[in-house]
Amino acid sequence: MAGNIKILKICVLLCLSIGCNNLHDQQKIGKNIINDNANLFISNLYNVSLKNEKIFIRRKVGGKDFIVEHCESIEEMKGLNLVENCKKDLFNFINKEGFDINEKTNYTSFDLDEFYSRNNIKIEDSEGNIKEKEYVEVIFSNFFIDNKKGKAFIIVQENNFKEGRYGGKTEIYFFKKNGDNWEFYKIEMLLTA
Repeated sequence: MAGNIKILKICVLLCLSIGCNNLHDQQKIGKNIINDNANLFISNLYNVSLKNEKIFIRRKVGGKDFIVEHCESIEEMKGLNLVENCKKDLFNFINKEGFDINEKTNYTSFDLDEFYSRNNIKIEDSEGNIKEKEYVEVIFSNFFIDNKKGKAFIIVQENNFKEGRYGGKTEIYFFKKNGDNWEFYKIEMLLTA
């Protein structure tokens, strides 16, 4: 009996170790994808003069779920099921690229300590830490890797606070694995304001 308990403990520790390594690997891949494509993300900012704008990157990647947050912000109208239809439409839109995500999908989350861009970018923990009157904030959310299919995506939100106005856009970037590297292959607009 004592031998069975010892074997069970070893199996549990092994499973936890493998799970932690997998999470660490996905976080490492995520950081590499973001830094390898930093200039792409910045060059695609909407109506931003890179010389004059103050650009801040939110440190927490995947700290919030854009799909759920956006859809649940919609004012529900009796009998129209707008919130659920919004989620379904966004999931279907992403799944057309060969993914299989839904409301129960777990996205990878991590802190971004570095952002390698040729532009002057600052990393901030939250919007409250930004003291500028005019700035652009970039948030990386919903980072997902499907290792079996060799595909990944990340949703990038741009919030532009300028001259008392608020604007921006939300895009999704798709990546595929090529050997040991993850290459960008497609961008789609999800939302613009």
